[in-house]
Amino acid sequence: MLAGCIFFVVVGIAVPLLTVARHEQRLQAAASYLRARVMLARAEAARNGAAIGLRFAARDRGIDLRSYLDGNGNGVRTADIRSGLDQPLDTEVRIGDLFGGVRFALSPAVPALAATSPAGAGADPVRLGASDILTVTPLGTATSGTLYLRNQEGHQAAVRVLGATARVRIHRFDFQTWQWTTR
Repeated sequence: MLAGCIFFVVVGIAVPLLTVARHEQRLQAAASYLRARVMLARAEAARNGAAIGLRFAARDRGIDLRSYLDGNGNGVRTADIRSGLDQPLDTEVRIGDLFGGVRFALSPAVPALAATSPAGAGADPVRLGASDILTVTPLGTATSGTLYLRNQEGHQAAVRVLGATARVRIHRFDFQTWQWTTR
């Protein structure tokens, strides 16, 4: 009789821990996916001899991601996308459609990378400049910026792109130490 009670207690603890772990894995997988998209764009830019832009477009249901090829040598620009000069390379995707429960977001209570105070309400989760286009050039440089991801449990990840080298790093916010750590 006692053994059965212990089993139910262990199961009662294990199931929530497994759920949290699954959400953490999805968040990490989403961050790795974004890193891979930047690395793929870098390879495509070198192969095509033209800039590749990853456009993050705010829609009613969230933020969509799509790759574009620079068609006129001046970088990937919103006006060129609208006019058709910069052509799409793929279809739009939403991170939450690929990784359930993950979205572009930065909690108001969490500081941005390299900041000490909380981000505040309405914090921009796509920090790439006004156009929200991350451009990678054939020379291996990129737009500097940070993309913030959050899962439904409130865990935070950040994907930071360093412009001079197009190097991509994934960070995770540690709520115990209240600091960003590199993964």
